[in-house]
Amino acid sequence: VIIGIGGKEFASDARKALAAAINEAEKEKNKGRLNLLVWRPATDASGTQVDVAITLPVLGTYSATAPFDCPKTEKIVERAVAYMKANKDDLLKPGGWINYINGLGLMATGREDVMPMVRELAHGSMLKEGETLSVEKHVSMMCWWWSYKTLFLCEYYLRTKDEAVLPTIEEHATKIAMGQSGAGTWGHTYAAKENTGYLHGHLGGYGAINQQGLTCMIALPLAVKCGIENKEIVDAIKRGDDFFSFFVGKGTIPYGDHGAQPWYDDNGKSGSAAVFFDLMGNREGTKFFSEMLLASSVGGREQGHTGHYWSHLWGGIGAARGGDKALQVFMEQMNPVFTLERQHNGRFAFQDNVGEKGDQGKPKAKWDCTGARLLQLCVPLRTLYITGKETPKETHLTRERIERILKAGRLDVDKDARRKLPLPEILELLGDPLSPTRTMAARALVEREINCVDKLIDMLDSENRYERYGAAEALGKVGFANERAAEKLIAMMETDNDTQFRIHAIASLIGTDTRLGLASQAKPAIPVLLRMAVTPAADDPRRVLQHDIARALFYGGRAQPVRGLIPRFGLEGVDRELLIPAVREILTNKNGWARSTATHCIYPLLTEEEREELWGDIYRAARYIAPSGIMFASQARTDGLKLMGKHRVEEGMYLAAWYIRWQKGHGSPGRVPAALEALESYGARARPMIPYLEEHEAFWKAKRKPGREVPPDDTANLIRATIEKIKSSEDIPKLISISKHIEKDDIPPRDGP
Repeated sequence: VIIGIGGKEFASDARKALAAAINEAEKEKNKGRLNLLVWRPATDASGTQVDVAITLPVLGTYSATAPFDCPKTEKIVERAVAYMKANKDDLLKPGGWINYINGLGLMATGREDVMPMVRELAHGSMLKEGETLSVEKHVSMMCWWWSYKTLFLCEYYLRTKDEAVLPTIEEHATKIAMGQSGAGTWGHTYAAKENTGYLHGHLGGYGAINQQGLTCMIALPLAVKCGIENKEIVDAIKRGDDFFSFFVGKGTIPYGDHGAQPWYDDNGKSGSAAVFFDLMGNREGTKFFSEMLLASSVGGREQGHTGHYWSHLWGGIGAARGGDKALQVFMEQMNPVFTLERQHNGRFAFQDNVGEKGDQGKPKAKWDCTGARLLQLCVPLRTLYITGKETPKETHLTRERIERILKAGRLDVDKDARRKLPLPEILELLGDPLSPTRTMAARALVEREINCVDKLIDMLDSENRYERYGAAEALGKVGFANERAAEKLIAMMETDNDTQFRIHAIASLIGTDTRLGLASQAKPAIPVLLRMAVTPAADDPRRVLQHDIARALFYGGRAQPVRGLIPRFGLEGVDRELLIPAVREILTNKNGWARSTATHCIYPLLTEEEREELWGDIYRAARYIAPSGIMFASQARTDGLKLMGKHRVEEGMYLAAWYIRWQKGHGSPGRVPAALEALESYGARARPMIPYLEEHEAFWKAKRKPGREVPPDDTANLIRATIEKIKSSEDIPKLISISKHIEKDDIPPRDGP
């Protein structure tokens, strides 16, 4: 175990100290000598300390502008290329997405001697003549394979003009576009036609994965640069741009279809977003996410789903979108991490899931980072579009702005430093363009319970929109139940045309801390939110604001600590003429969670007259799954089935049986019981549905693992129990029809999906 350097035990962060010692040893004057203090175990477990000297290759010293004009960087690149040449059979074989990243890394070097290997990878990845891809069936992980392969082939064609790869690019880009969900997202897999019966429905699995979706969104504009352009690709770029552009200025792009996240980066999405917006010519988006990258460089880059592979892949090339100085500073901050990845043979090795978050899952030690690191080390050459071939060299970043960004990043991870901030500095940080910086400033107020409500109320009138955002967010955390603050936010959120301000104002009214926050004063917001729910916002094409309104009004679940205003205060005094149009509108939101939040809260409270007014909307919300947020989308459907079952709606009986037959994918066992419950409500009237149920019972029996004990709540057992209840039921309820509320096309076929 390495316990120190130069005969002394580590007295600071061991990884940073070791990296610094490696870089020092690699200087010419030290001739590669690295002196380590090592602990070696003994048979009695006491162990001994030993000084060990290792000789490293002499690489020199990083220049002040590294990786620009840096001989040491050039030597590291040379060694990495030599490693890849020596291991090309493993690192550059067609198929694996990391191998396509390796191919991109080699092209980024601009060297001609690597191009035969790159060409071999490109030609080995081409489709056979007449071969086509399909988006008909659900295929797990397929988006990862398609996106990085398409990205590599596009950059290869743009570098070489080798027309042999164009048909493969066209087929992949078109099918990626066809496999996009109706919300503009992708996941591990695409929105297969079998999911909904039509293209651009909902994704398979558990929904959107935006790290992957951004890679698809980078590949499609590059395909257009290759001359591949058709309606599917153009429409997909528009849908994806609508989805991802929403997060510009608001925060980190989330894992799935959720709101913007209050941190600087997550799994590399700020980096890939900076690259995407650069390709789209969106300078505001490029600026925002490159600054977010820079702030994250002082802490937070080793977190993420599956670890930090994607964080480091997109980090450097994303930061570079802020200009040469941004990449220099980023690389200086990240040097310890990248130094410890370097191995004796030139390889960059993935460091598993160590670091700030500790072990985060199954080790991926076989993942190779060499090509990924070549991408950022070779940014100065601007060989590829993803390394800045067309990126403007001008930058808005001044030295002062860079220092401010880095300071905010440090404060974000250092609670002790935040506690020392004077109030004027905290208030200044509340007006920063980066949303995580504003969140950090609000956190500083909370940690010390600073009451500055009057100052925050004054800031709401600022001409600086960022100050308004920061003040609204802070009041939700340290509003100290101030009635005047709540009244002002409620009045402003109804009239302000800025969706981002309205989102902050809404969030501030549903906080969990009734003592420090404003939730206790928020009841007057209910009618305002109901009116807002039916009013489209010009800057919100996906109706994300409506999603937040639904949560603020109706949420009463367990996934989040917040509580909606109606579960908190009840419906007494609420104008039902405002309520019903709002519910109807939310039932069409593209996000399944928005729909489910409303249905679970409101359906049990509807009067007979209100149900009659909404039956068509209730039926359609149960019939058609939302194209996004599918992890939470089924609640709206099963709530509708159960409501129709409770009131013996004939069309609901057939819909419940049809719905069960569709439940064969991710999470299906959790959805079937609700539909069975709905069918049981029809008693003997449901006997014609028994063939549907028996077919599905057989399906679930076939999925049982041989030799394993069958649990009582096994899906096939639950279906069999329902069949027996229906068979033995003597209840023959009177059914009602809602046919006048639904269109013929809304009725699914009764003989199967």
